Amino acid sequence: MSRANYNFMPVSWRTLVKAAGVIVLALPAILRAQDGVAEKQESRIEIKRRGSQPPTEAPAEHFTGRVRIEPLFQENDPSHTSAAYVTFEPGAHSAWHTHPLGQILIVTAGTCWVQRWGDAIEELRPGDAVWIPPGQKHWHGASPTSATTHIAIQGAVDGKNIDWMEKVTEKQYNMKPSTKTNAQSDAFSSLLTLDDIRTVAPALARYTKETLADLWKRPGLSARDRSLVTIAALIASNQTTELPSQFNRALDNGVKPSEVSEVITHLAFYSGWANAMSAVAVAKGVFRARGIGADQLPPASGPLLPIDKTAETHRATSVEQDVGSVAPGVVQYTSDPLFHDLWLRPALAPRDRSLVTVSALIASGQVAQITYHLNRAMDNGLTKSEASEMLTQLLFYAGWPNVFSAIPVAKEVFEKRTK
Repeated sequence: MSRANYNFMPVSWRTLVKAAGVIVLALPAILRAQDGVAEKQESRIEIKRRGSQPPTEAPAEHFTGRVRIEPLFQENDPSHTSAAYVTFEPGAHSAWHTHPLGQILIVTAGTCWVQRWGDAIEELRPGDAVWIPPGQKHWHGASPTSATTHIAIQGAVDGKNIDWMEKVTEKQYNMKPSTKTNAQSDAFSSLLTLDDIRTVAPALARYTKETLADLWKRPGLSARDRSLVTIAALIASNQTTELPSQFNRALDNGVKPSEVSEVITHLAFYSGWANAMSAVAVAKGVFRARGIGADQLPPASGPLLPIDKTAETHRATSVEQDVGSVAPGVVQYTSDPLFHDLWLRPALAPRDRSLVTVSALIASGQVAQITYHLNRAMDNGLTKSEASEMLTQLLFYAGWPNVFSAIPVAKEVFEKRTK
């Protein structure tokens, strides 16, 4: 079989979405003029507001896992082209199928997998687009550990825009994605597939697919905040194997590149410079693969947030009394740069800065510091229910013993704040 390569275009997905109409119009394989049109229709603009067309669950007959389809526009003369947002939960995917006039996929969120019959799985990220030729047998969907959303654009012949085939087998789905470019290899090389895990620990693969996927869907803490908690725990414990996939997941979940940068900087002070440097080495590959440049990172210095003078006076007095006679240098550096500079940097909101601090303390077993920082986190806007879900998330990324050691401290903080 001759190989028909996918065509990837790694540009901003917003640009792709704006250009989607132009792309569609420019593809004769999708758009075809209607010969012998009896009457010339009046030209007009038709707008479909998002949410005006209710989403539907994709049929289990043609999909594995939970898939939601949100129509964008239906077929109209003369193009006979339709489009929809399609959202796949982790592990969900389509059956094998073809399109009579081909298809364009534009990834807007998460990690998308697509496979042409006879080829390896290709991995797509937000901003990637793929053209699937007419009649090409393929499937697409989410990776095992990350949900994904893409825009699907396809044309119809005689009212039919798809031909469904057999479902994707578990063995086919668990094939490793194909080798990436050098930059992409830096970003994704340590991402293990379920098949990799299954060859060593079948039960762990099951827990990863079922329990861990369920954890990320729990209410009470947003996916973005769960990512902040997770990358903080991994940096604090220097777990670099998981960091590439979790940095990517964080960016997919809405954490800004500037915030990832600031988390690493912040945790240099709370987990040590060496751990931060290990995180920098991983993030460098992720940023390069995603085209993240210096213009998306926070400046080294600049205007700071206003300081709470009353709270800072109380903190400084307490540190001076407890530490001053033992280590004056600790008092000095705790004030400046820690609390008079780092904590006031605007690239990470005070509430998020507190969230990653507490997560890192729990992950590294530093129970003595949790009381102050959990109170500070709640003063900065973290709710009790969010703190509770933070502990739940950390069970899987910091371990049961570290979380159970932190729970009595958290319980005391919660109780005292309700009095």
